[in-house]
Amino acid sequence: MKLKNNGKIIFKKIIIPVFSVLIIIFSWQLASIKINSPLILPSFFKVCKAFFYLIQTKIFYIQLAKTFLRVFFAFCLSIFAGIIFGFFCGKFQDVKKIISFPLAVLRVTPVVAIILILVFSLSSSAVPVVASVLMTLPVVMTTITEGVDSFFKNSRMNEMTRIFGFTRKQKIFYVLIPTLKPYLKSSVFSSFGMSWKVVVAGEVLCHPKYALGSALADAQIHLETSTVMAYTLALILINFIFEVILKYLCSEKKYSEEDTRPNPEKFIPQISENEKVALIAPSGFGKTTLLDYLSKTYNDVSYCFQENRLIGDCSVFQNIVIPLLNKYEKITAEKQADYFIQNLALEEKKNVKVKFLSGGQKQRVALARALAFPSRILLLDESFNSLDYDLKKSIMNFIKAELQKSPKTLIFVTHDEEEGKYLCDKVIKLTISKT
Repeated sequence: MKLKNNGKIIFKKIIIPVFSVLIIIFSWQLASIKINSPLILPSFFKVCKAFFYLIQTKIFYIQLAKTFLRVFFAFCLSIFAGIIFGFFCGKFQDVKKIISFPLAVLRVTPVVAIILILVFSLSSSAVPVVASVLMTLPVVMTTITEGVDSFFKNSRMNEMTRIFGFTRKQKIFYVLIPTLKPYLKSSVFSSFGMSWKVVVAGEVLCHPKYALGSALADAQIHLETSTVMAYTLALILINFIFEVILKYLCSEKKYSEEDTRPNPEKFIPQISENEKVALIAPSGFGKTTLLDYLSKTYNDVSYCFQENRLIGDCSVFQNIVIPLLNKYEKITAEKQADYFIQNLALEEKKNVKVKFLSGGQKQRVALARALAFPSRILLLDESFNSLDYDLKKSIMNFIKAELQKSPKTLIFVTHDEEEGKYLCDKVIKLTISKT
């Protein structure tokens, strides 16, 4: 099993990328032979020769250092300004409305136009930096604005901080910053690559001393196509290396411990056809992982997910009937949906959009969808947590009756042993296994 998984990982991480690169090289070489003109498309090997010559020259590293400094300065300035403006736009809607039009103008303005306009007022060395900031700032601002907006709209977290008396400093460090982290990461990755492209484009047009873009322009003027492509290859590799470093710096170290989750392949033989089995185990043990594995491994599976996964903009009836339309004629599908809506006490909410329902009502809709869908295996992942005792008992009795009429295998994940015993024939307590 372990060797099989390792083989899959190697295939995905090494063999597929290498194969992809080989396809590009082969296509390039084939096109070069077909065109038969080094001025239009030199061969891959000629470009490699030019590239290796390039990286042995001292001037290349001076050019690289200067270009990188421009990219780094522009990138940092964009992130800093984007965070500041994004925060105010997210907090104050009037500020957002004022800035929205200039941002929209920047988004649709071509990079070349911005560079050419800046040439009239700035030095050749400053133009690429300013152009990069103007192009990447809208990206960072928009992302940060969304993050700040989601923070202020999170009424539950705001209520929690009010009740427990969080200070402004605590709100910022323990709620706002963690909320903004994924948004900031997204803006960092998208803006870094853009910074490289805009800075190099600015250097090509403005021709500052010691710059990769200037070297590209010189090579193009002298019709040295292989050198142009060698510089392009260098830029791609450098950008890729810096993105990998950036990704590593932004990645969070995960706490690792010995995996104690159940092995699905060992667990499956314990279940017979049409048997009703309850799984009891502590949180984080891997019960949901096991159900996910079963849902992917077997056909004819119906699944009531732990987090319901309903379509918020569809009504209760639509959420239940849409999957059934792929299995039955329309009249039969609608009758089936109505039957489960009635038996799960959802008649009054039949035509109400799911996003307007309470947690318990959503749970019943998810249950109705899973029960109505024809299958050999029914998976229930803690499907009664949001229901009161009487309603829970009533629904469990209904499920038992349905399984008597139409037998199928039931695998029910729960923390409540009594619940498991009431609904199922067999209760399996999952325990830590070293094997």
